[in-house]
Amino acid sequence: MANTHTLPGLALYQYRACPFCARTRQVQDKLGLNIEQRDVLVNPNHRKELIQQGGSPQVPCLRIEKDNGQVKWLYESGDIIKYFNALKQKQNAVSA
Repeated sequence: MANTHTLPGLALYQYRACPFCARTRQVQDKLGLNIEQRDVLVNPNHRKELIQQGGSPQVPCLRIEKDNGQVKWLYESGDIIKYFNALKQKQNAVSA
């Protein structure tokens, strides 16, 4: 059964035509991770947030909000994919 609940505290800033964004979305889908997607070209507010809070307009970017409210902005697609894989491993360990 597919996960229909968005994972809390995570948002992927991206846009459809970006090949690096497409790769991160592909891995996200393969792993079955339901993460909010924020298209920076469709919604100018998402682009503004990315620049003002993250410090750069670069996509893809994963916004990670910790339980304590601290926010981390992860900018490189390879790093985002590593984070997704680690997150999936953690989920699998919890459900085992």
